[in-house]
Parts: sequence; structure tokens; C-alpha cells
Amino acid sequence: MTAPSSLLLVVVPVLGATVGLAMRGKPEALKGWLLFVTVATLGAVVWFAGTSAAKAGVMPLLALLPLAAFASLLGQSSNRRLCAAWLLTLPLLGLGLGVLASEAPLSPAFLMLILAVMGLMLFHYRHQAGFDARWGIGTVGLGMLGVAVAMTTAPPVSSIALAVACAIGLPLVPFHASYVAALTRLPGNLPAFLALLLPVSGFHGLLTVLPQFPNAPAEAVTILALGTMVYGSLKALTQSHAASVTAYGGVAFSSILWWYLATTGTATPQTAVYVSAVGLATSGLLLAWYALRARYGDIGFRALSGLADPMPRFAIALSLLALAALGLPPFGVFSGFLGMLLAPSFTWSGGLVVILIAWLAASWYVFDLAQELLFGLQRPEHRYYDLRPHELASLAIVLVLLVALGVIPSRVFRPEPANLHRTVGMEVPAWIK
Repeated sequence: MTAPSSLLLVVVPVLGATVGLAMRGKPEALKGWLLFVTVATLGAVVWFAGTSAAKAGVMPLLALLPLAAFASLLGQSSNRRLCAAWLLTLPLLGLGLGVLASEAPLSPAFLMLILAVMGLMLFHYRHQAGFDARWGIGTVGLGMLGVAVAMTTAPPVSSIALAVACAIGLPLVPFHASYVAALTRLPGNLPAFLALLLPVSGFHGLLTVLPQFPNAPAEAVTILALGTMVYGSLKALTQSHAASVTAYGGVAFSSILWWYLATTGTATPQTAVYVSAVGLATSGLLLAWYALRARYGDIGFRALSGLADPMPRFAIALSLLALAALGLPPFGVFSGFLGMLLAPSFTWSGGLVVILIAWLAASWYVFDLAQELLFGLQRPEHRYYDLRPHELASLAIVLVLLVALGVIPSRVFRPEPANLHRTVGMEVPAWIK
């Protein structure tokens, strides 16, 4: 995509947010305007889809971002305190489109701006976020420094520095704190939107550094990825809040992609499907939890139970989202993961055992979350209200997108090939694979 076209994709949502400032005291009007701007942004993506064949492979990712922004805003209840979060969604959407649609040096510059905005948000809400926010702000600063180094140095230093920045968005221990803090502490629809925006932006950055990535750091990444799978799964098992369970689950599932890219050195179309589906599933679970939090406040999910009978629409939506997050067909997580395993570049070996164990752990904590919320005794202290039409429509959009990712041909996602083996002759030890 040409530079003017990519910049226009950034300008449309940013300009829409600027106009929306005049409506910040009127939640209903502001929400309607922002929804209109996200639709207009999607129209801009479709309009400019054919302007560059080289970027055709990222067009599905470009379209997913405004759709995810629309769904996250649609599910919100009118509340004046959330207007600032809604307004921030559009600049973040524009910057995300800039990351995907632009070439260097604009693409890493947009990534740095995303990290900067996230760092400012974590700083603003630091009193609500507590200790996690401080670690999150620190890792955001490290990511911004990594982008700055990548833009001013040559490979392999630039490749390693940009990979560190990508590990903030596509979470990898020990750079995951900002991802977890953003998904658990930021208000309104921001966690649900960032659940897709951050991994997709980090993944896109990785595509540019894989060909120049040195051997030793790549081997270190495979070890970190295996450790992150275990760490994320164990942390998810010990959380009492649904947002924290979902965030650490996202960390564990994202590490699978890190491991795959580092060991195979190839970004197949299935990797783009996988990262998109994991981000959408995480976003959907956060939207479902927001619907409960709007009714009962920020309480532990074990304090709620028996929602299946009085809230049947919520029960169906949450059950389907849980199945999607676990990687069952016909959803995109399943098709993306299976496609990666069946790709010619993948060889079956010992590291897959760790992945399967992490996946089994995921089946435990995701089903435990759904079971605690949907079944058991109803709490007499709570009054139950099922999903409102706009909340149900928001979750339905996410589910439709997850099914679409599971059934559309993966060749539609054509990330530019990045084969690490071919470029630097890396040989990863068999036990790491």
C-alpha cells in the first residue's frame, strides 16, 4: 500500500476521534458517532484494498481491526466515565492500521506510538492498576527503546531490538506485564480492543525481523516461549478474576506462535489466522466479562454462579467463546493451529509435548471459568439480567469472525514469507523443537 493510502487509513479514525471530543459529555451521541467512524474506517480499508499487491496479505488483518473496534464499542453501556476510553479507541485503531499498512520507517514509528499511548493510559490509571501497572509502564518503555534502537541501527542489533518491542504486543515473558496490565486494568472497551490490536501489531513486526534474526537469540526465544507457555498456564489457573484468567491465557497461547516462528523460521498463512483468532477469542471473553462487570461490579468470577438459567443468551455466547478459545472446530484457533502443525516447514518433535500440556491446562482454566459462571447455585444476593441487544450483537460479531477465520481459505492471509533457515542457516536443537 502506498504511503498516502496508509496515512489516510490513520487519518480517518484520528479525525473521527477529534470530532468526537465535542460529544464527550453525551455518551449516547458519542457512541453512535464512534461506531459510524469505525464503519467508515472499514470502508476506507476496503476502498484502498487493491492499491498495492505487495500488501494484499495483510488486508484481512486490516479489516479485522475496525470490526473488532466496532464490536468492542457496540457492547458498551452508555456511561460518561467511559467516554475517554471510547475516544482513545479510534487513535489506537488508526495507529494499528498504520503499522499494518505502512513500510519502514513509518510502520515501526506507528508501533512506538501505540506503545506510548498504552504507557500513558497505564500511567493515568496507575492507582487502579497498582503494582502491575508499574511493571507494565516499565516494559512499555523498554519496547519504545527497542523501536528507537531498531530505527537507528543495522541488523542484527536492529532485529533483536525490534523483536523486544514485538514481545510487548505479542506477549512473551519477561515482557508481558504491559499486555496483562492493559487487559486487566484499563477501563471500558480498551482491553477487548487491545486484545487483538497488540498481538497483531507485534506479529506484523516479527515478520520484518525474522530473516535477519541471529542464531543464538532465536534459540533463546524458543526456550522463553516454552517457559512462557508453562508460566501463562499456571498463572491463569491461580487467578480469581475472569479478566486475569483471560489475559494470562492470551500470554500462553501467544507463546505458541513465538515458538513456532523461532523453530521453523517461516511465517505461513496459518500463523496470521492463528494470531487473529487468539486475539478475537480473548477479546470476546473480555467483552462477556465486561457485561457481567457492568451489572455486578469488579468481583471475582467465583462469586457468581448459576447464570445459565436466568441468563440463557449469555450462557450460549460464553460457551461458544470458551470453545473457540480452546481451539475447537469450526473456529479460527483450531484451523490456524492445525494448519501450522501440518505446514511443510514444521517437524514434529519434543517441544510439541510442552505445547500440548499447556493446551490441556488451558482446557482446565477456560472450562473452569465457564463452569463457575454458568452452573451451580444461584446467588440470592444478585439480580440476574440477560444480555441486552447491543451486548448480544457485540458478542455475535466476534463469534461470526471466529467462525469465518476457521472456514475461509488460509491463503487469503499471505504474510510475506520470512524463512530464517534459508537466510542464516539456523539449526535449532531437536529438544527445543
